[in-house]
Amino acid sequence: MDDFLEIVAFRKRQGLFTLLYFVSWFFIIAFAIVAAFGLSNIIRMNPETGGIMFSWQSLLLTVAFGGGAFGLWRLSDSCRVEYDYTFTNGNLDVSRVLNNKRRKYLTALEMKDVIRCGPAAGPAFVKTLNEPGIKRHNWFVNREANLYYFYFQKKGIKHVIILELTDEMVAMIRSKNYLPKGVWYDAEGKQSSLGPARVAGDSHTPRIS
Repeated sequence: MDDFLEIVAFRKRQGLFTLLYFVSWFFIIAFAIVAAFGLSNIIRMNPETGGIMFSWQSLLLTVAFGGGAFGLWRLSDSCRVEYDYTFTNGNLDVSRVLNNKRRKYLTALEMKDVIRCGPAAGPAFVKTLNEPGIKRHNWFVNREANLYYFYFQKKGIKHVIILELTDEMVAMIRSKNYLPKGVWYDAEGKQSSLGPARVAGDSHTPRIS
């Protein structure tokens, strides 16, 4: 039988971000109106000569406020962000979803390629972050949640991804022989044997800056 599990990490304290979302949309609409007004006045008739007149001021107004509206629109989506984690027979897929509309596929990680992993706390985690040339990816939304890291290389580049996983998914990842032997480190920096029975004992307090 296949091992399959999909979970969604969403922000548990959304109130402030919801307020920021609606404030952003207020300014998006206001900036768009100003940009539309500027656009309509870039080229217009000169009332004195009857000729065509080009307005640099209106062009700059359109670009500035139009760009501001676009930037705020992209920023507003980040106020509503979720991460999808899908584990299938040793493969972990990670995607980011913005505002329940825009999905960005982030990575596909085979557990056999993991060099080091475990709770995102303790000496093994710190050692991983201090690896020279490493690229860190914080793919989670709740800093107080149970966070786990996976250190691997892809196309010659070192990566560490930090994810917000449930005990059920961690148990599935550590089951069977998906992870190479000796890559899992607990919060005290000790190598831990694999198997779902050990997951509940890996207590840790994530500290992510």
